[in-house]
Amino acid sequence: MGEHDFSLALVLGAFLLASWVDAQVGDSRPESPIRRIGHVFVGVLVLQLSVGALYLVKGAGAGEAGVMAAVLGIFLPALVYTLLSGMWVIRSLVEMASIARR
Repeated sequence: MGEHDFSLALVLGAFLLASWVDAQVGDSRPESPIRRIGHVFVGVLVLQLSVGALYLVKGAGAGEAGVMAAVLGIFLPALVYTLLSGMWVIRSLVEMASIARR
């Protein structure tokens, strides 16, 4: 599996996990659009920090197994949270559009 194949599979897997979490959360997701947008900003910040952590792991001389463990243990959860909060914002936009049509 090449680098691009793995990246695509990682993003697709993260999207599927985020969709599943969104379905499980149900009515517990944030109600206000401002809070949902806030979650997006936090998600992007966490995603950036996780990329920095990956550079630290790689720079510390971790082998391929260590880097893969960091990708799956640090980067994947951050990516899932960012995609989940993005879904919440899209849900807010759909709700606003349906209200505007009435």
